[in-house]
Amino acid sequence: MVTRKDIAERAQVSVSVVSRALNNSGYVNAKKREQILQIAEELGYHPNPVAMSLMTQRTKQILFYCKDMRNAFNIEVYRGMLAAAGQQDYMVVVNGTLDFRKVKGIMADGLILPNETIAGLYLEATGKNYHLPVVAATYGDPISFSRSMPVIECNMWDGMNKMLDYLWEKGHRRIALVTPYPMDSTSARNLAWCSFMKERGGSHWKDYFFEVNKENLKQDIRSYGLMEEIQWGAPLIEETYFEKGELAAELFKERQSKATAAVCFNDEMALGFCKRMRKLGYRIPQDVSVVGIDGAYARKYTDQKITSLAVNPERQGQKCVEVLLDMIQGKKIRYVSKIPMKILEGETVRDLYERR
Repeated sequence: MVTRKDIAERAQVSVSVVSRALNNSGYVNAKKREQILQIAEELGYHPNPVAMSLMTQRTKQILFYCKDMRNAFNIEVYRGMLAAAGQQDYMVVVNGTLDFRKVKGIMADGLILPNETIAGLYLEATGKNYHLPVVAATYGDPISFSRSMPVIECNMWDGMNKMLDYLWEKGHRRIALVTPYPMDSTSARNLAWCSFMKERGGSHWKDYFFEVNKENLKQDIRSYGLMEEIQWGAPLIEETYFEKGELAAELFKERQSKATAAVCFNDEMALGFCKRMRKLGYRIPQDVSVVGIDGAYARKYTDQKITSLAVNPERQGQKCVEVLLDMIQGKKIRYVSKIPMKILEGETVRDLYERR
């Protein structure tokens, strides 16, 4: 096996000069660096990754804590991470079972957390004695990190109000929210919808709230006869939004809801909601307008493109990695980086002011 000592002997320099040239760190004459790299290639030198990590104190790995890689949004976030990490020869490893109390022992240079809830759990488990750089993606939920870690934020409160105003301007006054969280949740989506509808939605605004959570999902799916259409399993109940959207459609029909539009928690839930609503005889958007949140790529490959509030998950993933690598390299960082959101118009919203 070719070693750095072999390269040093051929180039007639010290091993430390070879190391600086191969690691692109420290000063080496440009001509000599080129010569060393050429010799390394001629000899077929391949660095030992374990030895390199011991020497540089770097693993060239980033850990993305994520429990559900079936979700289209998480896939796009991960795609953005891979693109940014690859530019600096880093890998992004996914793990959703890490015990935060043992974070000191993980083989990674940094950690990315997917939302406020997970970041809060991390802080609770580790306090402020961090053992590696950490960045969190956030969505405007009211949890303060007190500069404990940098955040890459999509302000969901502002985005939700933008979407609700969009529907209101198209004549919709009875706007439903389809969500996995209870009405008193601190989710920014819930808070924004409640504030908006309480002010403008009339005395019956609470009638347009549809909660589909994992506690009631199993029983309700059986009662609505959806068992044959759903591949059953505990992880599915907890993590999959498409089926929750289908169940929300059943609840919508059962209540004989008068809502003219529905804002779904994410695009995946919106797709499930639309699919079931059509089976139940509703026309989208003639009878009910439907919008999602994410702007995920999946919305593009359906028979009817979903109108969505674009969070730009791929850019958020890229930014998470960029900030994390700056931390790893000791560079100055901003503790809050904002990702702009915009409405992507599709084919699932009807303008009630237009003539039929």
